[in-house]
Amino acid sequence: MDRDAGSAPGTGVLDTVQPVAGLTHASAELLRNPFLRLQAVIKLCSTYFDGVDQRELLSRVGLAGYTTAEGLVDGDVEDEEGATATERATGPATRRTRTSSRLVRDAALASRVKELHDHACQICETRLRYKRRPYSEAAHIRGLGNPHDGPDELPNLLCLCPNHHVLFDGLEIYVDVDGLVRDTHGGASVGRLRRHNSHHIDEAHLEYHRTLCDLNRMTRS
Repeated sequence: MDRDAGSAPGTGVLDTVQPVAGLTHASAELLRNPFLRLQAVIKLCSTYFDGVDQRELLSRVGLAGYTTAEGLVDGDVEDEEGATATERATGPATRRTRTSSRLVRDAALASRVKELHDHACQICETRLRYKRRPYSEAAHIRGLGNPHDGPDELPNLLCLCPNHHVLFDGLEIYVDVDGLVRDTHGGASVGRLRRHNSHHIDEAHLEYHRTLCDLNRMTRS
């Protein structure tokens, strides 16, 4: 009996193609690249899910990591049930046993990017002092956590003040192709990313972050 054009393929076809999660092996291999995977997510959201809450959709299908530049790391897991609303609100805070798994970051790299920029934010030039010592933060451009799988290396780091670190990780600002730092949702310039001759920044990581901001703009509209 002839099959309809929209019917499922027979088992013989599946045995021949050996799909991975419904994809051919070639497609599955391509999607191992974080940037291509991100572009595929944006294409699917803009083409097929324009009328739905896309942030909720990403969360429900296990792609919540795309809502921040940091991505998702193995989260803390409590060994007992969380606190209830009926627990007393006075006295010492309740203690619970927790187990966690964290990504290992190279502290020497973080120190290096801060020293190169003399702890001055590469966006606003702010130099903070805390407990009589300079304070700045090393921000990964492409997050180390899932699904970004960014590398822990100097070309993937920026030296930022806490304010701009939060905005950068939260996809509220991005660096455009001309080096201007712009507001994700309005496009207004908030400054220019200052460079240092001894600190090469991988433009591919900045492009990845810009694309994440495109997805954030789309899901927030």
